[in-house]
Amino acid sequence: MSHIAKIDTKIKDLAHLKKALVVLGMQYVEAVENETLTLRGYGKNETITGCVMEIKTGSSYSIGIRKKEQGYEVAADWWAIETFTGQKQEELMNRITRQYAYETVMDKIRGMGYAVVQEEQDAKENVRITVRRWN
Repeated sequence: MSHIAKIDTKIKDLAHLKKALVVLGMQYVEAVENETLTLRGYGKNETITGCVMEIKTGSSYSIGIRKKEQGYEVAADWWAIETFTGQKQEELMNRITRQYAYETVMDKIRGMGYAVVQEEQDAKENVRITVRRWN
């Protein structure tokens, strides 16, 4: 029985994903241009093919990022990752997508010429950013 699952994501920009992974202290490997990576699944013949990026989890089982028509999808052997690292799929993906969204927003803010005046996080981990632009 295969443990590999695909997750459609809102990830559209690998540069923002790479920034998010660095902030989270997660290592990654990118495929060489015009090539893809094949990652290992738990079963003898289980593999995750067509990956443009491998996100390391601290075990032999990584998270694969695969290109789709519009954006990227995540593929991983979540059973093996949770079994060998204790990291649950939902928690891990929430951390990654949350930091990715933050990096995307901050890049857009700076690109529009705004400066961050204040940044707050509430008890539910909602982030409130106050920006200002001088003319």
